[in-house]
Amino acid sequence: MPTQSAPLVSIIIAAYVTTPHQAQLLGETLHTVAAQTFQGFEIIVVDDGSPLNVCAVTAGHARTRTLRQENAGPAMARNTGIRASRGKHIVFLDGDDHLLPEGLEAGLCALAAHPECGFAVGGREEMTYEGNPVSWRVATLQGQTQLYHSLLGFDCYIIPPSSVMFRRRVVETIGDWRDPWGADDLDYYLRVSQRYKGWCFDQPAVTRYRRYSASSSRDGERMLRSVRAVYARQWALVKADPVGEAAFDRGLMRLTDIFRDCLAENLRDHLRAGNWRRALRCTALLARESPQHLLAEAARLLAAQRC
Repeated sequence: MPTQSAPLVSIIIAAYVTTPHQAQLLGETLHTVAAQTFQGFEIIVVDDGSPLNVCAVTAGHARTRTLRQENAGPAMARNTGIRASRGKHIVFLDGDDHLLPEGLEAGLCALAAHPECGFAVGGREEMTYEGNPVSWRVATLQGQTQLYHSLLGFDCYIIPPSSVMFRRRVVETIGDWRDPWGADDLDYYLRVSQRYKGWCFDQPAVTRYRRYSASSSRDGERMLRSVRAVYARQWALVKADPVGEAAFDRGLMRLTDIFRDCLAENLRDHLRAGNWRRALRCTALLARESPQHLLAEAARLLAAQRC
């Protein structure tokens, strides 16, 4: 167990608060940090141009600094937090997720036991949008150190960002999070894992991830464009490497299928809401991306009308 005199951990939270409920969720997140078994941390909340008063939420939380910037997206907010941070280790925590009590302690222990690794990936629990626990657990790779091909092939994935604790030197070497991309987290993990080993463990779980349909990752058009941009940057690193090329093809195909499904889901949402212009755009995109998806949606719509 790390002592309380162990090197400081910086917890960086990018916050964009538009409703009182989001403010409440951010407050819950901060309370989960306060409950850590390891207390040698600082919290940096970067208010990404929120319409509501983020300082009113963060006031009273010890070791917490709140910075404000013009709205530029979570990737840019994380970069602002990195520059303001002082810790030897860094965790990126979303403002609606929970850090479990042993989260920091477990990450520090993993990195102390594996000095050859630049980052540690812990297990996660999940909850509904309302905060209720779910019955399933997502399996985590155990002990694997070479994660690049696994992440590139989408054989595994890291979600949410607070699953990971990074050594500061890794964050400084890799450089900024890149924006405006919906898959900026995938881009970041690929860049890190291509250069550094990572240690994975399942117990104890370090974070609890909140799932809900309003997630930005459900925007099929934006995510397809983003994923393709991320993979285009990786091609130069894997071409002429049979294992890397196979992982590249496998991952791009899997993610493309996932976000084509999201595009079909977006079409259904727009039709239900009567957003005809957006529905027409989704229809055109599906016709180009995957005629099979469009035909399936048309068949589903016709079947619904007959009922």
